Amino acid sequence: MSGPLRAFLLMATASALFSVMATLAKLASVEVPSAEVVFFRGLVTAAVLVGWYGRARPLALLGTRRGLLVARGVLGGVGLLLFFRALSDLPVADTLLLMQTSPLWVLLLGVPLLRERVTTGQLILVPVILGGVALVLRPSLDFINLPGLTALAGSMFAGGAYLAVRALKEEPKHVVVLYFAGASSLASLPVALHAGWIWPSPPTWLLLVGVGAVSVAAQLLLTAAYRHDTAGRVAMAGYLGPLFAGGLDWMLWSHAPTATTVVGAAVILSSLTALQLMAMRGARADRTE
Repeated sequence: MSGPLRAFLLMATASALFSVMATLAKLASVEVPSAEVVFFRGLVTAAVLVGWYGRARPLALLGTRRGLLVARGVLGGVGLLLFFRALSDLPVADTLLLMQTSPLWVLLLGVPLLRERVTTGQLILVPVILGGVALVLRPSLDFINLPGLTALAGSMFAGGAYLAVRALKEEPKHVVVLYFAGASSLASLPVALHAGWIWPSPPTWLLLVGVGAVSVAAQLLLTAAYRHDTAGRVAMAGYLGPLFAGGLDWMLWSHAPTATTVVGAAVILSSLTALQLMAMRGARADRTE
C-alpha cells in the first residue's frame, strides 16, 4: 500500500472516530454538564498516555518547551470546552463542520504571530468561507445562533493551538497531547463545579470512558497519518468528519440537514480544500527557491 493511500485511510478512520467521540460526548451531556464531559475526557486521555508512555521515562513526559506546551494545552482546552458546550445544543455534524474552520484562523493568526505569508487567493477565500459559516449559523435567518457562535469560537482557540503545535515540532506527539489533556481537565473542572457537579450513572460512566478511549485512538491514528504523507493532503482527508457525523445524527436522532446547511457545508469544505491546496503549492515553491 502506498504512503498517500495509507495516510488517507488512517486519517479517514481518525475522522470517523472523532465523530464517534463527539456523538458519545453529546449522549453523555444529556445527564452531566458538558464541562464535566471535558474533564473526564482529559482525565482518561492523560491516564492512558501516562500509563503507556510513562513507564520507561516518566520525566520525558514533561517535555522541554514547557511554556509553549502549556500555552498549546490551554488554547486547545478552552477550544474543546467550547466545542463540547456547542455539542449540547447542535447536531454533531454542524458542530464538527464549524470546528473544521480552524485552518481559517490559523491563516489569519499566522500573519501577525508567525509572520507567515498570505497570498491573494487565500485572502479571497476568507469571505467565501465566512459566507458558508453564515449559512450554517443562520439557516432560518435567525438574528443570532449562540451555540453555533460557541462552536466557531472553539475553532478560533483550536486554530491558536495549532499555531503553537507548529512551534513544537521537536516535542514528541504524545507529550503535546498529554499537555492538551491535562490543561483541558484543569480548565473544565471549575466550570463543571460551578455548573453543579453531577455524579454519572453507570451507563454515563461507560460513555465518558468511551469518549476518552476513542479520543486517544483517534489522536494516535491522526499522528500516524501525518507520518505517511504531506500535512496538506492529510488535513483534507480530515474533512470527512462532518460526513460521518451526519450519518450518526441521522441514525440516532433522525436529524437531516436543511438545504441551506448543505450548501453552507459545501462552500466551507470546498474552500478549505482550496486553502490547503494553495498552502501545499506555496510550500513546494518555497523548497525550490
